[in-house]
This record gives sequence, structure tokens and C-alpha cells, in this order.
Amino acid sequence: MPADPPLPPVPSRDDTRGIVDPPAMRAVATLERYPPGPVLEGLVDWFWAVRWELPPEAVHVQRVLTHPASHLSVGTVDRAGRVLDPAGARVYGVRSRLDERRLVGTGWTVAAKTSGGLAALTGRPAHTLRDAEVPLDEVLGPVLGPVPRAVTAGAAPDAPDGSAVGRLVADAGDEAARVDALRTLLERVVAARPAAVLAQARAVTAVAALAERDREVLRVETLAAAAGTGVRTLLRLFAEHLGVSPAWVVRRWRIVEAADRAGRGEVVAWADLAAELGYADQAHLVRDFRAHLGTTPAAYARSVAAPATT
Repeated sequence: MPADPPLPPVPSRDDTRGIVDPPAMRAVATLERYPPGPVLEGLVDWFWAVRWELPPEAVHVQRVLTHPASHLSVGTVDRAGRVLDPAGARVYGVRSRLDERRLVGTGWTVAAKTSGGLAALTGRPAHTLRDAEVPLDEVLGPVLGPVPRAVTAGAAPDAPDGSAVGRLVADAGDEAARVDALRTLLERVVAARPAAVLAQARAVTAVAALAERDREVLRVETLAAAAGTGVRTLLRLFAEHLGVSPAWVVRRWRIVEAADRAGRGEVVAWADLAAELGYADQAHLVRDFRAHLGTTPAAYARSVAAPATT
């Protein structure tokens, strides 16, 4: 029986929240989203894929204020722009600060974004991976065992920084096939996890989504009530499955929204925005903004205009 074709990309609704200077990114790279599929629903938000082609010697520095999520990523360059051959595979835990990635040459990345499924996918408490980067082979190996290599006999061995997962995904074919290869590996991982762990992860994902969608959610108690649990239990579940506290998730989404407004090139009435986002006053917004991005809203807005390609 022939294998099912790879799932096609899904509309992203032009959602570039968290990407600093989206026009500059679009000028050099193409971003697509792909669905998680039924097995990974509630564990993976979506798969994303980026591909780019830069002139020789050019470097695009892309800054990202990441969502409250982690990423299981396979790509041809690392965060510093170092070319990986075969493709490298990494787990990136939740980033507490502004992230920066360098794109060079011609390359691609495919990744799974997860808001509450990190522990289920890696077998590690999510809080141990906060602001961390670890090889994907290392965390998937205990479940998958040796990952088969879709290469011809006599091929060169993996480079010192190579990845069996990276090679398998890279050898899959085009972008949709690479996403499908990563999805299939993660489906195998999920099949080996206890049902109770998967249920907890999906519950955390659903509760965390409220902080993104519902502007009325400003307190941890509100999330706990929505989850039908106590605050202490919710704190434990978020640490285990997402890696940060519920309060941090609420604050990060507010800052993502504030940064999105600042990056549009429009005049922002910061006091009004602070009130809209549930802050007591503008000073509280500025303090939170600085804690997440390391700069003030006004300085961030100015920095968006800085050239990203050299």
C-alpha cells in the first residue's frame, strides 16, 4: 500500500508576531506552516519551515521574540550561522530573552513548535530545557533507537556535529517531505509515551492557549479555574510540560503583542496600550518589556529599522 502523501502547508494568517522586522525577513526567506496531523494534535502546535537563498558573503541576522514554546528543529545552519553537513537537529527550550539567528548561503530549517508537549516529546521535564539547546538525537534516541539513514552504501560518515535525525530528514526530499519525516519520527515517540503523560501535556497546551487568545486572562488564578485545578498544581504542570510558569506565559503574550505594535512603524500611545494589555500603568509595561527584550519599547521600535542583511 503506497504511503500517504505529505500534508500540504496551511495558511499562516500572516501571523508574524514575535518576528522582529517581518518585511526584512520576507525579503530573504520564505516561511510556511504545516499541520501537526491527528496523532500530534495538542502536542505540536504546528510545523514550520523556512528556506532562504542569500548572495555570497551576505548574512541575515533575524531577531525573534519567541512565543511561550519550544522547538524541535532540523536545519542546515545553527543559530550562529555555522553551516551543518549533514543537517543538524536540536531541541530549543523556551527562550526567556530575545533570540537571534544568522542565515547564510542557501539553506533551510524545519521544526515542530510545541507549547505544552515538550516533556512528552523529549522525555525530559520542560523546565530543565529552558534557555537550553540539546541534540535532538540525544533526547529521541532512548525511544527511537538507531535512526535509519536513507543514504547509499559507502557514504561518508556523519560529521562530528552531524545528526542521524538531521540526515534522515535532509534525505527525505523537498520541504513537505522533510516536515513529514520529522512528523513521522515524533509520532513514533508519542506512540511510546504513557497515555497519562500525553493527556497532561494536551491539557497544559489547551490552558496555555487561553493566555494567548483571551485578553481577560491576566492572573494565574483565572487559568487555574479554567483548568479546573489549583494554582500549585497548575504551576507544577506548567514547569513539567511547558518549562515556565503560567504567570510568565501571560506576561510573554502581552509583551509579544506590545512588540508587534511597536514593530509596525506606527506611533504607539504606550499608556493606552498598557491599559489595553491589563497593566496598571505605562511604567509596569516598560519594566516587563525590558525584562523580556532587554530594552525599552521605544528603543525596540527604533531597532526594528536597523539593517538586517550585510
